Amino acid sequence: MVRLALSAVSICAAFLGVLFIPPVHAEQQEDVQVQDVVVSSTRLPDAPVDAHTLPAKVTVITAEDIKKSGAKTVQEAIQWATGIVMYDQVGNAFQQTIDLRGFNGQPVPNTSVFVDGQRINEPDFNTVNFDLIPYETIERIEILPGPSAIYGKNAMGGVVNIITKRGTDKRQATGETMFGSFQRERYTINTSGPIGKQLDYYSNFSRETESGYRDDSGARISRFFGKMGYKPMDSTDLTLSYTYVKSRLLQAGALPLSLWAIDPKDNFTPGDFYDSETNVVRFTGRQTLPYGLSINANGFYRHLSQDQFTRGQTSVSTNLVKTESKGGVFQLTHDGNPLGQRNTLVFGTEYTQNNFSNNSVASFLCCPGSFPSVRSTDETILGLYAQDSVTLGSRLTLTAGVRYDRNSLDFIDNVDPTNNGQKIFHRVTPRAGIAYQVTPGASLYFNYSQGFRVPTYNELFGSGLGPFGAGNPNLRPVRSKNYEVGAKAALGKWGEASLALFQSDVRNEILLVCGDPGTCGVFGGTSAVNQNVDKTRRRGIETTLKARFNKYFDGVLNYTYTEATFQNDFTLNPYFVGFTPFIENVQKGDSIPQVPKNRLSVTGNYHPAEGWTVSLIGLYVSTQFSLNDEENAQPRLPGYFALNSRVTYERPVTGGILGGFLMLNNMLNKNYSTSGIIAPNVLTGGGAAERFVVPAPEIAIYGGLSFKFAGF
Repeated sequence: MVRLALSAVSICAAFLGVLFIPPVHAEQQEDVQVQDVVVSSTRLPDAPVDAHTLPAKVTVITAEDIKKSGAKTVQEAIQWATGIVMYDQVGNAFQQTIDLRGFNGQPVPNTSVFVDGQRINEPDFNTVNFDLIPYETIERIEILPGPSAIYGKNAMGGVVNIITKRGTDKRQATGETMFGSFQRERYTINTSGPIGKQLDYYSNFSRETESGYRDDSGARISRFFGKMGYKPMDSTDLTLSYTYVKSRLLQAGALPLSLWAIDPKDNFTPGDFYDSETNVVRFTGRQTLPYGLSINANGFYRHLSQDQFTRGQTSVSTNLVKTESKGGVFQLTHDGNPLGQRNTLVFGTEYTQNNFSNNSVASFLCCPGSFPSVRSTDETILGLYAQDSVTLGSRLTLTAGVRYDRNSLDFIDNVDPTNNGQKIFHRVTPRAGIAYQVTPGASLYFNYSQGFRVPTYNELFGSGLGPFGAGNPNLRPVRSKNYEVGAKAALGKWGEASLALFQSDVRNEILLVCGDPGTCGVFGGTSAVNQNVDKTRRRGIETTLKARFNKYFDGVLNYTYTEATFQNDFTLNPYFVGFTPFIENVQKGDSIPQVPKNRLSVTGNYHPAEGWTVSLIGLYVSTQFSLNDEENAQPRLPGYFALNSRVTYERPVTGGILGGFLMLNNMLNKNYSTSGIIAPNVLTGGGAAERFVVPAPEIAIYGGLSFKFAGF
């Protein structure tokens, strides 16, 4: 805590210093301004609000920001932001794991992701299939770290809110191509615009393929997205959208260090793949009513089919997953000025029905025969929420919210009915915050919130792999208490800065725990099972500086310091060496694996002439402990620094706008890994434990062209 306090004092001093140091050549800054940031402050987007009035650190990434960064996936688009924990654990560039504020996606992600108001975390494991999001259609991404009551369960780390494009501007049609290393190809065509005075449309089709950096790590993805908007009058706004995505992703997986040193492109257990096909229909509507009232609603239907094949060191498994989800959100908002003070009051309800089935077959070298599993789960989610935000005077804004969640899981095992069960979880989570505007462009804030995560069906009822299941129907939901204090400031006309200090105290975190180290085993005795760990903690510092010094130079700096630690002693049994359990004695203060303490990203843009932009983007990630090293006894995964560069050019030509880019990733050609895990090496190491890593791609080059037909 002392180190954190000293770091906080140093950064606060530097931050306050920046507030009062005018930029060099200030006389040249009169016409150079950073755009004001507005965000959605309610569960469904309503009237946008100034980010300075919100008691939280919020990051907004626009379509223009994504384009400038050269990001090729949603994960790459947000990896530069503060609070992000990102790594590749499966060996495919489209399936990188994303979490927030010291939560590491283990055993499941603790960040909720929304697209146009719909939660897209998979109901079985709470994972997010980012490859199923039509990446080219994103208008903006809002990152809200820390639990927010109105967004509901499973957002312990925070929320990533994605809003897709709409065709309200002039008519246009754009064709884009991209080619590059590892046989990467992408073809995109989209068109949008108004139809008369009441209708508008946006449609996009893309096809993306690559062979992959590693052996058997390629991808093939086809996406279609269409949205129709209808505004019969100024007070009514309706949209209907349809998304179709079909993907096939090959997964190279982790590689033992002994083989990585010989050939980092090798595939240790080849053959893994992940096929999916999804159809999504979404409806959204907003109706403005008299007396400052408005109604906002959305509804969705989603069908997902997945086919997964995994070849382990001692096992082979297939898993067919069918998921059907439907539901919606209804929200009533009153935005008025009682007694001369602005007050925004929101009431809402959320309902979702998930029906998913898992048909799997696993076989093990140790055991003759195979272990079939046919399971189905019905999940019903109900949420009720309210939030009130009131402005007192011209500087003080108070925000308070509360949400009630009820989550019901009805589980059926068609092979072994004794596993059948039903679990119901419910909880009330509050939130409160205060923001004070010191000046029109600078504010201080504090907030308190509580978080809530429901155990997944697999954590409750096991994996369905015969004697190797680790389910525990007595698991308690994970909950947290969270505190955040921070500052935001506009730096004259040339930039903006923000600083946040946060702490999250977590109870009942779920891990694979050995109940009795003396008798822990697979057969007989006390087997390792999913159990609640009493206490963990995340705390840290996040700071952002954006600057545009003149028409030639602009840049962004993001820094995150995170401490993620266990807060009590316990015993873990993460894996077996043969039939002997490997026991970890975790002590209070040990670091949670796969969470780097320091993360720094710097982006610099140079505009030498009209239409030209030259960018350098650097990302530094410090050392971290590997998964299955909760007692911090093994060497850490080395830190790394990756440097990318990008040159873009756009110019108006007859009939439209011509654009092109050339990008170099990992231009220093560093050898590094973003994730590691300690596990037995049965195939080449005689069963001894070894560190496995997932190598990151070597130096890569990409280029592309685009042409936008405008105003046709």
